[in-house]
Amino acid sequence: MLRQLPNPDNEPRYVTTSYQRQNENLFAVQTGIDTTNPYDDGTNVIVPIGGVVEVNGVMYSVTAEVTLTKPDPDTAYWIVVVPSADGSAASFELVTRPGVWFPDRQGCYFTEGEHNNRRTLNWVSKGTLADIPSGEGDAYSKNTKINRDIISLKRGWHYVALESGAGGGNANGVNGGVASNRNNAEMIFFADKPFYNVKVGGSGQNGANSPAGNGIRGGGGGGGSGEESVFDGLSTGIVPPGNGGNGAPGGDWGNIPGGVGGRNGGNGESGRNDGGMTGGIGGFGGAFFGGSGGGGGSALEPSDVGTSQRGLPGGAGGNGGQSQREGSPGGSCNIFALGN
Repeated sequence: MLRQLPNPDNEPRYVTTSYQRQNENLFAVQTGIDTTNPYDDGTNVIVPIGGVVEVNGVMYSVTAEVTLTKPDPDTAYWIVVVPSADGSAASFELVTRPGVWFPDRQGCYFTEGEHNNRRTLNWVSKGTLADIPSGEGDAYSKNTKINRDIISLKRGWHYVALESGAGGGNANGVNGGVASNRNNAEMIFFADKPFYNVKVGGSGQNGANSPAGNGIRGGGGGGGSGEESVFDGLSTGIVPPGNGGNGAPGGDWGNIPGGVGGRNGGNGESGRNDGGMTGGIGGFGGAFFGGSGGGGGSALEPSDVGTSQRGLPGGAGGNGGQSQREGSPGGSCNIFALGN
């Protein structure tokens, strides 16, 4: 329940001069006031008693605690103030859009629909948007690697969607891992700072296939890491690199070194001379670079008529994929201005 707090009238009464100017100054000071303090308990939105909010020049005080049940606990809601027909009181309703920011009124108001000319409080509940924007952002869009971008946004509610660079991908047999995993992050926020920092991460390289040869092939290398994308304090985090694959079992002849891992990625082991049961073990991915594949076990060449068998060393493992590089394809940052 919200009760109207009447504005001073224009009657001079005991004040003989400048009363109208005092009223105008008072109105300018009170424009945009919102001292309410809503909170979200997961199921309900609660507005405690005692807050004050201004709507179209009229002040309302919250005279009793208000509880609003969220239709969908996973959806983000704003609170719109709905004055009564005579304006003496008002109520709260949940809405899935914040309205448009009006600098002259220092608040967000709807400009159409059933809540036309109604203000929303300066608050949003937990959850995601009921209708998440898709495609290019209408406030800012970047879909390639950048080290840093400094941007400004119009004041008001926005939605940002981040996607990291592609990374990870464990080797699959002789084939290198494909750096195709991505992390995502999203946030609803009110833009009221002059500048924001944006970083869009690059993608890691794919792991190399093990080299083909006369011997038993080694395992492929793991894919490199995907770089994080960042907006202000929001981050996708880094996609870890992939691991190298094991080398195939060989015969009973000598050893061959495994592939060399990418920088900070583990090397693959050599193919073993243990009766042909084991190939080299693939290396683990490091902080940023994919692990290399293990070497293949060595083998005996099939015998030919009139010749003796020759020893065929196992093949080397594939190298791990490198992490992102300058100018590589990357993630994305899309920012949307939210309105009605």
